[in-house]
Amino acid sequence: TKDAVILTEEAPWGSETEPCYMIPRGDILVVGGTYLEGDKTLEIREEEESTLQRNAWKLGIDTNRSKPIGKWTGFRPFRPTVRLELDSHYGVDEGIKLVHNYGHGGSGWTVFVGTAKHAASLLSKNPI
Repeated sequence: TKDAVILTEEAPWGSETEPCYMIPRGDILVVGGTYLEGDKTLEIREEEESTLQRNAWKLGIDTNRSKPIGKWTGFRPFRPTVRLELDSHYGVDEGIKLVHNYGHGGSGWTVFVGTAKHAASLLSKNPI
């Protein structure tokens, strides 16, 4: 398996509370973002929208020609560590295997393939 990346030190690419990222989703691009613990504001603030527009520009999107087609905020469950384990109690008597795979917070987009593969391996390697 090959994974190719380019690393750059051109600053500022964001911070812990305002990361700069782009995720292709079919024929659209998701540009983010924020990571604001305890913030329950449903709307995107004007300064947040400006930051997202700057992020898009930094990532090579011509923001004069490519206007936003939508915007949203999301609230993700978060734990200090990801829970990724086979449940040794639930469903055992019924022959059911249950894997807990949650708590990724805003990192779910970047780690879902790896954690899904690990969850599948837990299912295949552990007999009922």
